[in-house]
Amino acid sequence: MSDTILLQLSGQLLTAYGYGAPEFESGIYTCQSDVYSFGVVMLELLTGRKSYDRTRNRGEQFLVRWAIPQLHDIDALSRMVDPSLNGEYPAKSLSHFADIISRCVQSEPEFRPPMSEVVQDLVEMIRRERRSNESIGD
Repeated sequence: MSDTILLQLSGQLLTAYGYGAPEFESGIYTCQSDVYSFGVVMLELLTGRKSYDRTRNRGEQFLVRWAIPQLHDIDALSRMVDPSLNGEYPAKSLSHFADIISRCVQSEPEFRPPMSEVVQDLVEMIRRERRSNESIGD
């Protein structure tokens, strides 16, 4: 099989299962497509849901479509967090994490951050949380 056919097939599979960036449907694949897919994985971590779940109601089957409208509403965001976390997470980090996810899953690739920026934002979020915990422990 040629690389082009494999890429098209993998793009179709990624899209079918909720990981593929919207541009995959046009046969376009870039580094920004990977950023989108990583955003979906982070969304799975946040919610405890699968990227695609056909057992859910129609409006909730594709995780990204369901989650995007809720990522900037703190009350909705709190309700969509994986229940197995039992509310044991810092609220400030939750909103930062949701912001990073939101930027990664932008429908237009040019609005997604480079992966290096995503990593930097995640590291900074963790550092802030550590500093916060250290100051509480003093």
